[in-house]
Amino acid sequence: MLTVGAMWGLHGPLLKLAYRAGLNFALVSVGEYAIATLAFGVACWVGRVKWPAEDRGFWLRMFLGGLVGSGVVLFLFWSYQLGPIPVGATLLFLYVPFTSILAALVHRRWPPVREIFSVCLVTAGAVLATDFMGSTGPDSLKGAPQAILAALCFAGFFMISEGLGNRSTPLFRSFFFSALSGLILLGVTWVVGWPLSVVGTSLGGTLLWLTVLSAVGQLVPVFLMMKSAHRLGGGLGSILTSLELPVAVGLSALLLGDPLRLSQLGGIGLILAGIALPHLRLGPLPASGSTE
Repeated sequence: MLTVGAMWGLHGPLLKLAYRAGLNFALVSVGEYAIATLAFGVACWVGRVKWPAEDRGFWLRMFLGGLVGSGVVLFLFWSYQLGPIPVGATLLFLYVPFTSILAALVHRRWPPVREIFSVCLVTAGAVLATDFMGSTGPDSLKGAPQAILAALCFAGFFMISEGLGNRSTPLFRSFFFSALSGLILLGVTWVVGWPLSVVGTSLGGTLLWLTVLSAVGQLVPVFLMMKSAHRLGGGLGSILTSLELPVAVGLSALLLGDPLRLSQLGGIGLILAGIALPHLRLGPLPASGSTE
């Protein structure tokens, strides 16, 4: 799951570069899902992955997963259109506490105290790392409801992925989620009338951008998430993927020249502490069975 977070963190700066090259939101979103669906579909065909014979509960989870997966993209884009990007990006990280809350409700037990502290550290770190306070103003919270809905969709996707366990293969689940979310995004794009055109970039350059973005934003992360979510649980998995923000902030500074404030560095430190906390060995080591 750390790799998932790192890949999503790399996706952010690459997406900014793609926008500078002339690509737009609709083209990138639909293109990423189309390429991921094609790649997963070919892999399923080559690997002779069969359509799973599962009950209606399984397929309901699968359809809900595809629906909320597309909701993350659509609600977050809507938020970015209404207010500053740092505000939307910060509120999206509410998916970390939301996932822990959903996990507690689903499993009917509170998460470990250490996990609760981790969630608090990651959430506080996100506020600092995205410069949330420096971006707020009279109209900056217009997109807040949409960003919170995106966070809820993200948390829902974590919990649905965890709940599927080992039912079907990770490859099939990756294919299904990519295909369904991509179709939903394509349908919304057609209804709203968003252009799928590109300005200033050749067809070959556009395909290269979409392939790279799909690899780091969909192919590798989604497949790894399908393999790992049920092993770690939604709460811990969401904490680990929060590595996305430190990677995104750091690479934006290195690749794009974005300013990096001391407060942002402090936020990155809090996020890394929150990621590490559940895995630290606290207290004395267990006694050895032999003595020297």
